[in-house]
Amino acid sequence: MSSISVSKIIKAITEVRGDDGKAPRLCVVGAGPELGRVAAELSAGAADAHGGVSDALDVLAPADFPLEKSLVERWGVVLVLADGVPAAAMKPVVAAARDAGRRVVALVPPPHGPWADAAGVFDDEVAHRLGGEPGSSPTLENRILHAAAGGELALVLRLPALRPAYCGRVVLANATQNAVIGAVVFLPGADMPAMTANQVRMVLKIAAAYGEELGLDRALEILSVVGTAFVFRALARQALDFVPGFGWALKGAFGFSATVALGEAAIAYFEAGAPLQLQRMQRISKQVERIRSRLPGPLRRVADW
Repeated sequence: MSSISVSKIIKAITEVRGDDGKAPRLCVVGAGPELGRVAAELSAGAADAHGGVSDALDVLAPADFPLEKSLVERWGVVLVLADGVPAAAMKPVVAAARDAGRRVVALVPPPHGPWADAAGVFDDEVAHRLGGEPGSSPTLENRILHAAAGGELALVLRLPALRPAYCGRVVLANATQNAVIGAVVFLPGADMPAMTANQVRMVLKIAAAYGEELGLDRALEILSVVGTAFVFRALARQALDFVPGFGWALKGAFGFSATVALGEAAIAYFEAGAPLQLQRMQRISKQVERIRSRLPGPLRRVADW
């Protein structure tokens, strides 16, 4: 892989571990079949699901939602469902969540304006659907992840149904950063270390979302399997430095598309079960042992995690 060093990989591992904050507890408030459907879909694949509902969330009717601040504070995000619930009945729920300093997310079929206004929900808190591609409007999963700021990864590990949205956000964020880096750095080859570091972090964040324990051995295994095209992309990328005129624009586009392609490859790898490559792993293990013996104490502790 081009422009990769062990210190960069260890730094990326440390950063990814630092993202694993506390998962906020969710409260889903609604009525009828829609309440059961949303709770079940959010709980799909959860290891702690009982009766089809994960322990990471509570499911309540509006009339059962406590309005006392001290009780509402148990939740990090309050998710309100418009289907089958008059806005007037949901307004006290939204007000209580705001009074407790909790984030609000609303699933409201379009057009959402009249219901949202009457319930006290803001436009940037509204999602129109659960699941599917992000498209032109945020999905419920993306709204929940945004509201869970600081605890997104931990929440994904509790609720795997949020994983596709999380991985999509990670890929898009890193691809956008690399597009900017590629467009604004004019010195030939100078952008590759920063772009590659972003790609390493992206792959390891995706790995973490699939529950991978990230030690140096496994990180190198993952990067060696998923990142086999790094060198070829790097060579093609550097060739754009010699394109006259608008080479900077092509570099930005290449930085974006190459990062998206790598992110999709990483997701496909983990969806397939992230198979351990035995021969490759044996070779990497020998390399890791040599590396460990040369690392300073603090870095060695990270590598041995």
